Amino acid sequence: MYLDRSYRPRRRRRGIIGRFWPLILLGIVGIILYEQRPTWLVPQPIRPTAIPTRSALAFLADAEAAYQAGNIHAAIEAYQEVARLEPENPAPLAAQSRLYLILQDVPTSLRLAQRAAELAPDDPDVLTTLARALDWTGDYESALNYALDSLEIDPQNATTLAVLGEIYTDVGNWDVAEEYLNEALEVDPQNVTALRNMAYLYEMRGDYEAAIQAYDAAIAAAPNRFDLYIAKGRQYRIGLLDYEKAIESYRQAVAVYESAITLDALGDGLYNMGDHLTAIRELRKAVEMDPNYGPAHVHLGMALYARRNYEDAVPALEKGLNLVGDSARIEQLYTLGLAYIYKDPPECDKAVTWLRKALEIDPESGPALEGLSLCNAR
Repeated sequence: MYLDRSYRPRRRRRGIIGRFWPLILLGIVGIILYEQRPTWLVPQPIRPTAIPTRSALAFLADAEAAYQAGNIHAAIEAYQEVARLEPENPAPLAAQSRLYLILQDVPTSLRLAQRAAELAPDDPDVLTTLARALDWTGDYESALNYALDSLEIDPQNATTLAVLGEIYTDVGNWDVAEEYLNEALEVDPQNVTALRNMAYLYEMRGDYEAAIQAYDAAIAAAPNRFDLYIAKGRQYRIGLLDYEKAIESYRQAVAVYESAITLDALGDGLYNMGDHLTAIRELRKAVEMDPNYGPAHVHLGMALYARRNYEDAVPALEKGLNLVGDSARIEQLYTLGLAYIYKDPPECDKAVTWLRKALEIDPESGPALEGLSLCNAR
C-alpha cells in the first residue's frame, strides 16, 4: 500500500472554553470560597494561651518552703492562697495563726485561730493553736480549757503538752509547767515549741544561762526561726547585761531573715549598748521595710532623742506610740513629751498630753513632772 508520507492531519480547533477551562475552574472555586468563607480561610484573632490555675497543694508547698527559709511573711501569703482555694479547710488558718505569733501580731493570730476553731471545733491542732493565741492575750483560763480539750482528744500531742507548759509558766505555776514540758520532749525531743517553751520557763525563773542553752537547742532544731535568736539575745541583754553577745545574736536574726522586726531588735540592742548612730541606721532601715511596725518607730525616736535630734525624734516617737498603743512604756511617753519641749520651737501644748499619759502610769515620775514644770515656767 502506498503511503503519502507528506500528509499531516489537520489539528482540531478548540473553542475558548476548551482552551481556558483550567482558569475558569479556578475562578469558580475562588467565587465559591469567597461566598462561603470557611473558618480556615478567614484570619482568626490571636488568643493568649490560658494560664493554668495553681492548686492549693502547690501553694502549700510554697508555704512550707518559705517557712523553712525563714521567710515568715511569704509563708503567710502562701497559706492565704490555700485558705482562699479551700475556704472550709481550717489548717491554713491555724498555720497563719501560728506564724503571726512569731511576728508578735497577737490580735491577728487570735482572729485566725478563732476562725479555724469555728470550722473544726474538735481538731486538736486547731484547739492547741487557739489555746496559745489566747495565752498570749492573757486569757489564761480560756487558754487552759482549750488546751486541755485538745489533750483529751490527742493525749500524745507534743505541741499541746508544750503549750500547756507555756500557759502554766505564764500563770507562775512553774513546777507543773516543767512537768508538761518534760512530757512533751519525751514524746518529741525535737519539738520546737517544747524546746522554745522550756527556754522561756528558765527565763521566767531568772536562770538566764540555762535559758540560753535551751534556746540554742531550739535553734538547732529550727535554725531559720529568727524569733529564737531574738529571744536568745534578750537573755544576754536583759539577763546577763552582755550587750556584745546580745548584738551578735540579733545580727544572726537579721542574717536569717532581714525584716522590720529583726532590724528593730538589732537597732534597739545597739541603742541600749550606747551605739546610737549605728542604731539609728538600722532602725531607719526597719521603718523603711515596714512603715507600720510601731516598735521600730519608737526605738528610732528614742535613739534620735539620745542624739538630741528632737525635731526628728518627735514624729518618729509620736507615730510609733500611736501604733503600739497600750504597750508603750512610761519612759517612751515622757521622752516624747520632753522632745516637744526641747525642739525648736517648743510645743508645750503637745508635750503636756504625753507627760500626763506618763503620770497616769506613775504619778511620781520625775522626768514627767520635770517636763510639766518646764512648761509651766514658760
